[in-house]
Amino acid sequence: MSSAFDTIDRHLLLNILKNIIKEDEQRIIRYLLSNTELSIKLKGSSKKESFKSNIGTPQGDSLSPVLFIVNLEHALKNIRKIETLYTQNTLELAYADDVDFVSTTDFVDVETIQKELADFSLNVNTNKTEYTLVQKDGEDWKKVKKLGSLLGDTEDIERRKQLSNLALQKLSSIWIRNDNVKQVTRINLYRALVRSILLYNCGTWSLTKQEEHKLSTFHRRQLRTILNIKYSTVIKNNALYQKTGETPISLTILEARWRLFGHILRQAINTPHNVAMTKYFKTEGSKQRGRPKTSIVTTLRRDLKSHNNDHWPTRLHSITDLDHLRDIAQNRSDWKHLTTAIYRSAQAETSVDVAANGQ
Repeated sequence: MSSAFDTIDRHLLLNILKNIIKEDEQRIIRYLLSNTELSIKLKGSSKKESFKSNIGTPQGDSLSPVLFIVNLEHALKNIRKIETLYTQNTLELAYADDVDFVSTTDFVDVETIQKELADFSLNVNTNKTEYTLVQKDGEDWKKVKKLGSLLGDTEDIERRKQLSNLALQKLSSIWIRNDNVKQVTRINLYRALVRSILLYNCGTWSLTKQEEHKLSTFHRRQLRTILNIKYSTVIKNNALYQKTGETPISLTILEARWRLFGHILRQAINTPHNVAMTKYFKTEGSKQRGRPKTSIVTTLRRDLKSHNNDHWPTRLHSITDLDHLRDIAQNRSDWKHLTTAIYRSAQAETSVDVAANGQ
């Protein structure tokens, strides 16, 4: 959406809220939206120009995103009622002001959608509206960005590396000041401002062992940088992790992957991610030609295979196995026991690898 918060019709929004919240809450929101005054400071002038605004919700107000989502959802409900708008196979995915219409056919009437949204004072940004074709033989869709991540895992990982390196370089003056900035402060800054960029959405990645190794090497190189350890200085991997209080990055990704998997399994069976997971296992019997590509399911299977415990399942091959894991996920305590056991098995295996690699 273009200027999403600024275009909302307040009277229409308050009418929508009448069927959702109580009268006292309506009165509070009406008070918050009334007598809104905006100030503009012109360049080269110390004087601020003020004017009253009677549309939109105030920027910076924590309530504004919620009010926008209520307004957008009401508009989307009206769009769904139009039977001829798009086919029955069309799937709608919405996150804040980013809405995707996914279809197994080529037809999605975007122009009609734009007109319907305009009735609710929501303007679609045509410059940012994209058409993406996802197909088995094509590769272009992997470079398409959704919610800050590229659709292709390999492409997204490479981009994350570049972005985290840029963030690391911006703080280079801190890393070289061993005497002025404490080590614990440097490590905390790294975790908050660099590692968080590197691991954004890492729970969705499907990695091969080789990709995990490359990512771990990249992570250790960054750790040496924040400690200002030059290339000629020898420090073993175990010592580096102990000195920084970090763990191999493959373990962090594994933990995020299973946390996301548990969250998906706890959702309603008809949600898009659960539908995709179920369909994958129901159609798995039909093998495709060529070498199978690494998928998130393949990675999850590998995690389970490395875990050897008779009490928990060690397979993920059929819809029955998936249903078993779905039952476990409903009990958060049981799911935590399972994921902790998988993490510890991987941790023991990783410790051996790290010790074997040495420096």
